[in-house]
Amino acid sequence: MTVYWRNAAVLAGTALALGSTVAQTESPRPAKAKAAAAPAAVEKFSGPREKMVVAMPKTYGKTETMALWGDYFSHLSRCANVELQNAQGDSLERTSNVDILGEKELVEALSTGKAQIGQVNPGLAAQMVTAGQAAPFGVPGNKATGQRNSYKLILVTRIDSPYKEPKDLIGKKIAHTTPTSNSGNLAPRVLFPALGLTPDKDYEVVFSNGHERSVTGVMHGFYPAAAVASDLYQRMVVKGDVKGSSLRTIWESPPFMTETWTMNKDVSPELQARVKKCSFSYNFSPTLKKQLPGNDTFLPINFDRDFATVMQVYRATQKK
Repeated sequence: MTVYWRNAAVLAGTALALGSTVAQTESPRPAKAKAAAAPAAVEKFSGPREKMVVAMPKTYGKTETMALWGDYFSHLSRCANVELQNAQGDSLERTSNVDILGEKELVEALSTGKAQIGQVNPGLAAQMVTAGQAAPFGVPGNKATGQRNSYKLILVTRIDSPYKEPKDLIGKKIAHTTPTSNSGNLAPRVLFPALGLTPDKDYEVVFSNGHERSVTGVMHGFYPAAAVASDLYQRMVVKGDVKGSSLRTIWESPPFMTETWTMNKDVSPELQARVKKCSFSYNFSPTLKKQLPGNDTFLPINFDRDFATVMQVYRATQKK
């Protein structure tokens, strides 16, 4: 369910990319020799190699999580001079046993310092920042256009169902994902009443415990409809987990911020700066580009601006 990432306007910080450092080299040597200069530029982070525990959401299993993000972890380890580990102290350079946590455990790990860096969905980011934790620092985006990765809340039904518009679902069951999910629960509770679908009044809320479960549940007829994140739904289509032709989208919201990367607030400012600089210099792997079409790097986040809509939904939900 996980609702980031992915999403800040282009800031001057993107100029920190290592490629630009290489481009400024005055040496007339051939391109291959210039490319070799990149490691020298990142080796300036000297001193003891610091350890950082990584915490990831249960969006995917451990193997698939590492297939997507393992290349980023390797880049971060080399560039920022850090050893990324799981909670047991195993280096992620030598194991795929990355910690994937439920929402409650993920927030607890990143808030208490059991983990120093991790990926969180927008709803969890809003919850953590409101509680005094550090704002997320990076989101997938497109380096050339400055476009941040985003998603929409969508309401999906089976293509062969009689439900063609939201009001057709009055009196039915609609799958939400988890209580803290932005697109899977918080946003529907704020946005659906204007459609004539007040949760727990006009329809029965059924928690599926995940976007993939919601989509699969609709596909197999367990739920008449589901509120899910458009990007996670599209990933299922790309992976072949669901046929796009088998489901119908009967409503969608304006764009939302997607999953983002955050660090525990007690990480030293110097280490935070290294992690951010190296993250913004990272060029996505082919696997990650395929999974996140149109995105090729991380872009920095201005929380007040980029999370305005998410915070509006979160605050409205908290008042209720």
